Amino acid sequence: MNNTRIIPAVPKPPTTIIYYDGSCPMCTVFINKIELAAVDSTLRLKDITAAVLPENLTSESVQKEIHVIDKDGVVYKNAEAILQILDSQPFWRHVTWIGRLPIVRNILRFGYGIIANNRHFLFGGASRIFWLRTITVLGLASSLYLSVGLWVRVSTFPSVPALTFFPDLPVMLEGVLFGLLLGLLAVLLFVKNPRKIICAVLALMGFFIMFDQLRLQPWVYQYFCMLMVFAAYSWNWRDSVGRINTLHTLRLLVAGIYFYSGLQKITLPFFSSVFPWMVEPIAYLLPPSIKLLPAVFGFGVPFLEMAIGIGLLIPRYRARALFGVVLMLIFVLFTLGPLGHNWNSVVWPWNIAHAFIAILLFYRTEHFSIRDIFFVRNFLVHKIILLLFIVMPVFSFFGIWDSYPSYSLYSGNITKAEIEWQNQNSALHEYSAYQSSLNGTSAVLRVNNWSMGELNVPVYPEARIYLSIFHQLCHSSIPQNSTLRIITKATLLDSRKIIEYNCSN
Repeated sequence: MNNTRIIPAVPKPPTTIIYYDGSCPMCTVFINKIELAAVDSTLRLKDITAAVLPENLTSESVQKEIHVIDKDGVVYKNAEAILQILDSQPFWRHVTWIGRLPIVRNILRFGYGIIANNRHFLFGGASRIFWLRTITVLGLASSLYLSVGLWVRVSTFPSVPALTFFPDLPVMLEGVLFGLLLGLLAVLLFVKNPRKIICAVLALMGFFIMFDQLRLQPWVYQYFCMLMVFAAYSWNWRDSVGRINTLHTLRLLVAGIYFYSGLQKITLPFFSSVFPWMVEPIAYLLPPSIKLLPAVFGFGVPFLEMAIGIGLLIPRYRARALFGVVLMLIFVLFTLGPLGHNWNSVVWPWNIAHAFIAILLFYRTEHFSIRDIFFVRNFLVHKIILLLFIVMPVFSFFGIWDSYPSYSLYSGNITKAEIEWQNQNSALHEYSAYQSSLNGTSAVLRVNNWSMGELNVPVYPEARIYLSIFHQLCHSSIPQNSTLRIITKATLLDSRKIIEYNCSN
C-alpha cells in the first residue's frame, strides 16, 4: 500500500484536521498531548466515534490508520500522518525530515502497522494482557536461546522420549523446528490476534517434549501453561469478562508457584547445603567474623516465598508481597548470576520475566479478592491451572507427582543419581570424579553435572529418567560392570534411600 500523499477530489478544508479513533486509549493520549503542544492554532481534532467523516474517508480506514487532511486538502495516513502531526510540535518539527528518508520511512510504516494492530492493548484496561504476553514471549525466547543444546541435540547426553519406541529426531529436523519455534515467538510479539500462533507454539513445544522429557524444565512448564491461558482468551479488547478471567487465572498460577517453591524448600538439604552454597558470593564480601551469618537467613527463605504467594492473593498484603518479589529477584540474580556462582544461566531471564509478570498481575490491583482469583466461572483453562498449580503439587510430597512441575528446583530434596564404573577410559571423564578403593580406581559420573555441562539445564530429576539414560549408556559407552546409584527424594511416606542397578539388570 502506498502511504505517501494522496490528493482527493474534495473541497479544501480551512484548517488542518486530524481524524483519529477515540475508542483507542493510546490514540487518545497521543492526541491530547498534540492538542496541548500544538503551535498551529488552526489545528482541529476529530474523534471518528463522535464526528462526521468527509466522503473520501471511511470509518474502517481511520480505525486502522490515523488520517490528516491539511489546509490544501492533501490526505496523509499511517506514519506519514504522524510525521505531519509532529511538524506542528516545537520540539519535533526540526527533525521530522529524518523520518521522511526512504529507508527510515519504510521502517516507520512497518512499526506503525504493528502499533496500529495492537493499539487497543498498548494502553488502557486491556494493556496488562498485552504486556504479559510480550514478557512471556521474550522470557521464553531468551531461555530457549540459552538452552539451545537441549532442543537441538548435538551433544552426547541421551534424550529420554515420553514413549520408549520414539526414535531420536534428526539433528537437522530439530534445528529446523527450533528455528520455526523462535520465528513463531517473534511473530507473537506483533500480531493482533495471536491465538492461532500460540496454538502452533504449544504444538511445537509439546512435540519437542514428547521426544525428550528433559525439556520439561520448570520454566518451560510455566511458559507453556501461560501460553495455554493466552490461547483461551478471545483477544477482543472489548471482552472485559474474558480479560478478567484470564488475569485471575494467571494470578492463580503465579501465586501457586511462589507458594510451592517455598514449601518445597522446608527440607534439611536446603538449610544445610543448598542455601549456604547460594549465599557464598555474599559471604565472600563479609568480614571473617560474620561470614556464616547469611546462611542463617536460609531458615526464613521458604516461609518468605510462601508468604509472597499468599500475600499476592490478599489485597492488604499485596504491595508487601511485591516488594518480596523484587528482593527475591535481586538475591537470585546476584547469587546465581555472573557476579555470583555464574550458574544455570537459563534461569536468569526466567526469574526476571517471572518478577515482571507478578508486578503486572498484582501491582495496584486492590479491587479483587482471593475468592475472585480462586472461583472463576465458565473458563475451563482456569480449572486446569487450578489442578496443575494448586492441587497436583500436593501429590509430589507423596512421591506420585514429578518434582519439577511442583517447583522443587533448588529445594535440595530431589531424586539424584550417579553412575560408577571401574574403567577410567571414557568420553565422560570431564564430568566424572575418580576415587580409589580395594578394587582399584573407579570413575563416578554425576548425571546432573553432565546435563549442566552439555545442555545448560539440570537433568529432569526422576528415577525413570536416570534409568533410561543408564540403559542407553550400557549399550553404548560405559563398561558392563557399571552401576547406577539413585538417591531418591524424601516424601511424607518414605525417607531418602539408595537404589542400585547395573547393566545386566
